Amino acid sequence: MKSEFGVVMAGFSNRTVPMTVLESARKAVEGCSISPVLALGVGGAVTVVTCHRVEIYVEGAVDAMGPSLFDAWSGGRLGGRAPVVLKDGEAARHLLRVAAGLEAAVLGDENVLGQLRSAYRSACDGLSAGPLLHRMFHTAFRAGKRVRTETGLGRGGRSLAGEAVVVINRALGGLAERTVLVLGAGEMARTAAERLAKRGVGRLVISNRSLKRAKDLAAATGGEVVPWSWRGRVLRTVDAMIVGTGAPEPVLGAEELRAAAAARGRLVAVDLSLPRNLEPPAEQAPGLELIDLVKLTSLLEGERERRQGDVVLAEGIVDQETEKWLDWARNRQERGCRGLTVRGVAAG
Repeated sequence: MKSEFGVVMAGFSNRTVPMTVLESARKAVEGCSISPVLALGVGGAVTVVTCHRVEIYVEGAVDAMGPSLFDAWSGGRLGGRAPVVLKDGEAARHLLRVAAGLEAAVLGDENVLGQLRSAYRSACDGLSAGPLLHRMFHTAFRAGKRVRTETGLGRGGRSLAGEAVVVINRALGGLAERTVLVLGAGEMARTAAERLAKRGVGRLVISNRSLKRAKDLAAATGGEVVPWSWRGRVLRTVDAMIVGTGAPEPVLGAEELRAAAAARGRLVAVDLSLPRNLEPPAEQAPGLELIDLVKLTSLLEGERERRQGDVVLAEGIVDQETEKWLDWARNRQERGCRGLTVRGVAAG
């Protein structure tokens, strides 16, 4: 299909590829600049990397560019695996669905909008977003806000980290007399720590590479801090752990997990990172219940059917806001405000 405006999304998500491929995509773009993408002559780019998606949004692209955009971003390190490519209205609708929490494992996930705003802010700081992407992201933010205020999907402030707390609470039969370790101090870890504190966890332990950030989070949630280098040692004293570190490699090895489960008799460990930051043992370790994003997502299956009424309302909002963006883009084109011309093709 020929692109009308030259807006393209190329990427991978948990809904389109297995988690192992998504992990590879995340590793492929780790530390990569978007300069090679901009060098193709496009008019702007925004990258979105979360635990469930690795995507790049571009304007000023010609039709043949789709698959090459991700290769340029990753330096071809994904071995030629073809990304999903969406154009114009499809790309906009997809972004709006992401903002609305319709593409999240947890419908209406409260953290998604923050992740998109962070991605957009980075693009603005780097002056890499063009006018079509500026408008498209602001439309997505508006759609996300509308969904959370006009439907029940935003009720209760649900998130992936919050669901991890629910799973641990259920597995342990309550949290009041339990000790839980949180690794990390970013958005996921902060949400997990806040939910644990709200549920009255007996003892909350926080560890992060940055001691200051760990102390700040502990002060806000009533937790205690252990140095990052002690994380393996303290693991043997806890009942459960939530990992939200986002490191490119595991922060705890299989033998450390096995030893901790043996010492405690049972250890529930939830890994919210992509790629996985807990190395799974080659064989099932007695007493260890290891829950990664794949397993956590599977535990949430069926939610969409139970909340179908809210889903329908949210999808209606997404459709309305997508049409608004398309109308704006077409009016802009008709007024002759064409953006960058790429190889003789108007991409405005």
